[in-house]
Amino acid sequence: MKSNGLHSIYLFFLTLPSLFAQTVTTTAGSINFNLSSAWASPTQVANGITIQDGHIINVPTGTVFYSGKIDFVGTGKLQLIGTGKWMPGPSITSLKSCKEILSYYPMSPSGQYSIDPDGAGALPSTNCYCDMTTDGGGWTLVLNYLHRGGTNPALQVKTNSLPVLGSTVLGTDESGSSTTWGHAAPSYLNSFNFTELRFYGATSGHSRIIHFKTSHANTISYFRTGSGSMSGINSSYTALVSHSAYIPNSAVSNFVNEGNLAMTNFPFWLGANYHWGIRGQDYRWEVDDYAASIGNGYQFHTYNQIWIR
Repeated sequence: MKSNGLHSIYLFFLTLPSLFAQTVTTTAGSINFNLSSAWASPTQVANGITIQDGHIINVPTGTVFYSGKIDFVGTGKLQLIGTGKWMPGPSITSLKSCKEILSYYPMSPSGQYSIDPDGAGALPSTNCYCDMTTDGGGWTLVLNYLHRGGTNPALQVKTNSLPVLGSTVLGTDESGSSTTWGHAAPSYLNSFNFTELRFYGATSGHSRIIHFKTSHANTISYFRTGSGSMSGINSSYTALVSHSAYIPNSAVSNFVNEGNLAMTNFPFWLGANYHWGIRGQDYRWEVDDYAASIGNGYQFHTYNQIWIR
């Protein structure tokens, strides 16, 4: 236990059917509930916490602390600093996206969650993978293809579920997985509320990485409907850490009206040079290159992701 004149904090997360004791190593005078490193099991905050006798949780000014409930033992207390607030939070499984999860429970780590994209609508809840760190976090994975070179497997269009993250190692063959291989159909993507897209792509054919985000209206509309194109993406994007590819900056060509294949069948490219193709034209797997020019078009290992926020 640290000893500097301040009480160490011990938090007990309420879970059913058992009670798990968790120790927080920061002191009462310096804890910030928004830091995931301060919580041994941050996703459990949504269920509720118990503040033990003699310990304090501080909620900094300008922030809102949501949790399922709070139990106080002895002199345990919740201290609201300035405009800091505590409010009873919604069930984490009732939320509609990773962005919404992060807004209510900002200490939530990256990983799998259950979300309900249309709330009280007809669609069922679905498992998803949330990236809670990249560019501020809150990203929901909607396309995931980790393809092994030398193979040309069929794509999987998902109409009421999302792919989740599996391996991230180039050369792994995930084509036989019903959970980690696939992408959302426009009809399903349209049930989500989002204003940003994030693209990631890598290949064994070269060392360049595609990694950018965009709020480009044409692209969002195209992916929601399957009609239109990504025309204009080359001047409407923000490069993220590790981005070293020529596209989308050089992408001046676009396939149009590809329906369920809007995200995969060459939505942006530069002719005979740099392409985004996930089984494009039924056989080409290309990431910022033109693999078809030197072989069968699927000889390289490739990895493609699209996220929404």
